[in-house]
Amino acid sequence: MKRMPCPPGAFSILVVDDDTIFCDLVLADLLSKNLTVVACHTLADAKEAVSRHHFDITIVDNHLPDGDGAELIPFLQRAGLKPYILMVSADEDVGSIAKSFASGVHDYLVKPVSITLLWEKIRNLMSFKKANIELANKNRLLTQFIDEKAQEEALAQHVYDNMARAQYSLPEYVQVKSEPMTTFSGDTIFCPNTPTGKVQIILADAMGHGLAAAICILPLISIARAMASKGKALDEIFHEINRKLYYELPDDRFIAVLGLEICPYTQTVYVINAGLPDVLCRMEDGELQRYKSRSMPLGIMNPEDFSVTAEEISLAGLSQIAMFTDGLIEQTNAEGQSLTLNHLIDHASILASSGKSLIDLMDICMTHAQGRPIEDDITLCVLGGKALREDFASVEESVTEVFGELDYRFQLKGPAIVRMDVLSQVMFILQNTELPKALCQKTFTVLAELVNNAVDHGILQIDSSLKNDIEGFSAYLSLRDERIAQLQENDQINIHIYTNSTTFIRVTVEDSGPGFCRAEVNEQQQTLSGRGLALLDAMCESVERNAKGNITTISLARN
Repeated sequence: MKRMPCPPGAFSILVVDDDTIFCDLVLADLLSKNLTVVACHTLADAKEAVSRHHFDITIVDNHLPDGDGAELIPFLQRAGLKPYILMVSADEDVGSIAKSFASGVHDYLVKPVSITLLWEKIRNLMSFKKANIELANKNRLLTQFIDEKAQEEALAQHVYDNMARAQYSLPEYVQVKSEPMTTFSGDTIFCPNTPTGKVQIILADAMGHGLAAAICILPLISIARAMASKGKALDEIFHEINRKLYYELPDDRFIAVLGLEICPYTQTVYVINAGLPDVLCRMEDGELQRYKSRSMPLGIMNPEDFSVTAEEISLAGLSQIAMFTDGLIEQTNAEGQSLTLNHLIDHASILASSGKSLIDLMDICMTHAQGRPIEDDITLCVLGGKALREDFASVEESVTEVFGELDYRFQLKGPAIVRMDVLSQVMFILQNTELPKALCQKTFTVLAELVNNAVDHGILQIDSSLKNDIEGFSAYLSLRDERIAQLQENDQINIHIYTNSTTFIRVTVEDSGPGFCRAEVNEQQQTLSGRGLALLDAMCESVERNAKGNITTISLARN
């Protein structure tokens, strides 16, 4: 057995032939080409060489002194080696050649063999092996990448599910059907917890689809949850989400958002549509109302220029409200035709007139698709008006436990007026008195309105009519920040909450401002600035204001 060394990394070749002259010629030729070569003259020597070394290519004569060269093939296979085998033999019988290929030979040459032709055969096998090695490495890397991607997606899905779904169970009067385009959906619908008794339902559709779209949804959910937990109104939540997204999302990303704020005290639903298709509202008299988008999607406009418009729907006579992402109307059929909003509205009218739920619009979309793949994330949400009214009617609770009296007084001065979350403290105290949840929510709602009015319009002296201007809300917020920075120690707010065991809760809020006069607010004027004052009148047994306008006292019935 002859072994000729070569630089590391070179192809290794085993030559097995009892013709020493042929072996020497092959050795000389292959060594000149910088290959590692081992030559054996018997089958036994070849088996020993294979047991000690790995060879990329084996050149074997089929007729050796101690057996057939074909006997080496199963030995190589049992050893776990996979060399490329080139058979050389004087036997040119077609049957023998076919048998050799069947046993695992890659190529066959009939002796006498041209050294030049042999090299071309070896070079082809070397190229083939290199290609297979590269392919195997790419497959390994691809498999590794897929495994890592699957792990990352599983983690992202877990986080997304927990934030977007598990923590926000929807009320029973809400039906939802969704068809995501991929594993991750850029659509989400959720109902953040609020301490006010109001219900906020937010439907969002991030630009694009898949994981990139789903990631954009996460900050929206976090902001809405945090602000809703403090009793913030829907318009404030939209402004804060737009501000956050404007500065944090890439320039080519935005989110279309639709929000419903349902107030049980005034029996109204406020709609803010920022970039989603029309909200369809079916009344019990058969009328189908549409509420178009009146605001830009969130994350596009500079916060100073962004504005939202809230529209009001009365719960009285409400049958159904349907809201959906644009994937529902943009889904195409086999002819490439979109469903379109007009056709969807026609179908909605038919469903409504026949007494069926608008949730069946999803089935109509899937029928229109004719089995075609979903082209965008689709989410459809339908609220039942009757079930909604029944749900609100069922939350009234009576007070049966006598706990004594609560007399709580609180004073804030200077910057502490806005730095301290006095509303959360009050809510904590009320909840620990074991008052009914619905009563705590009413008290929180009333107190939030009184404190906001006292701070914004009393101490900071900001004109609430700014909120009614389509471009005024941003100016309102900017002016508020500017005047908050100028708060002095002589600026103060006093809060007094009193309740006895069974009869009423009385709340008084006094501010150090010069006072303001409340103008009468009719239905047409009950926009962003008038809703809070109208809400107080609707909820309270009595509302008393002093002549100066800086002290307001309200009473809520305990039973």
